[in-house]
Amino acid sequence: MNYLKRFVVITLIIAISFSFTSIGFARFEKKPEFEKRESIFYLYGKYNFATRRVYPEFNAMLNIIDIGHAQLAERLVSAKNEEEAVKLIEEDLFEMVTKMFLGQARRPRFAPSEETVAPESSKLAWKVNKAFDWTHYLHRQVYDILSDDRVKDKDQTIKEAFNYYRTEPERTFPPKLKSMELMEGQPFSGYWREKYPKFNGAIWAYHWLQLAANEALIEPDPGVRRQKVDLAVEEFKQMFRDPSRLPKHMPMAHEVSPTFAKRYPEIATTFDNLHTFHDIYMDLLTHPKVGDKRDEAYRQLALISDPSGNLETMPSHPLPPIPFDQQQPLLQTNQMEHMAMMMMPTKEQMRFLTLSSLERKEMTEKMMKNMNHGGIKNEGGEQKMDHEDMDHSGK
Repeated sequence: MNYLKRFVVITLIIAISFSFTSIGFARFEKKPEFEKRESIFYLYGKYNFATRRVYPEFNAMLNIIDIGHAQLAERLVSAKNEEEAVKLIEEDLFEMVTKMFLGQARRPRFAPSEETVAPESSKLAWKVNKAFDWTHYLHRQVYDILSDDRVKDKDQTIKEAFNYYRTEPERTFPPKLKSMELMEGQPFSGYWREKYPKFNGAIWAYHWLQLAANEALIEPDPGVRRQKVDLAVEEFKQMFRDPSRLPKHMPMAHEVSPTFAKRYPEIATTFDNLHTFHDIYMDLLTHPKVGDKRDEAYRQLALISDPSGNLETMPSHPLPPIPFDQQQPLLQTNQMEHMAMMMMPTKEQMRFLTLSSLERKEMTEKMMKNMNHGGIKNEGGEQKMDHEDMDHSGK
């Protein structure tokens, strides 16, 4: 029935954005405006929640990741100052999620509601939360479909789930790759990973596991598929046993899940854009000179959601599938080295991974000097962003 396919819960929690001048150490403009809150149920299917049944340990990792994402934003907006925020996140939160990942602390049985575990940050930018949640639903549905061998035509079923996802344009990320300038070329870019390097690595590890799972679950043989899922989960846990193994750049689909990306290119790109926006959002939340966090968050959401603006112009050269326990040379390349790799053909990328750290640095610096960035344009394609565009009302 129709209501089973699209169950819309209009909670009619007409969220008044309370007139506050500050949440924690970040300043917010007074915005006495209404934001209607609504939750849309993902596409009905018998495969829903198959991941929890077939791969319970992997599913547990996903639930903890949801906790980590939500608690990260909550602690950022609730801390009294930056020093306290760093401690709450780099020490306390990192220790909390690590213990849960490694089975040393109680784990959530189900995926938590973000409003339940992060009520204050949910008030900050509801439209951002909607986009995150909707795309995380797509993540979960793809996992469920690939996990459930009762689904005979997985390609068609995944296509249906993606088409359903696309029916909510205000909640979706585009299926064309957005420029790295959005993540790297703005006045606030890089602040988050500079001040919170350990938990930034944890976020990138989350994204790595999500991509690795896509690659593992696309394996047609159930026995081999389980081995690959188990290997991905074990490698993920190893990153938290030894944080030096956490990724040094934002993992992307063409390198971690090339088979999946070739088969479902639009979905893979949607996930890459989601992960890019996670970094952008963390940067603007933490940067002290971004005064009106909500306005800037919504402006950035509009930029990355625009299907035709600020698109990546460099061609993507996918890597061959690399076993998950052999990806450390790739994951230990830093963000600038990773950007340099994106300009290389596949064979050059693989050779680059065999170079010494000094050789990689020299090659990267040479390539970066030759890059000509076009800047970041607004939805009309007219303005470039520079430091004057930033809201300094928070100083």
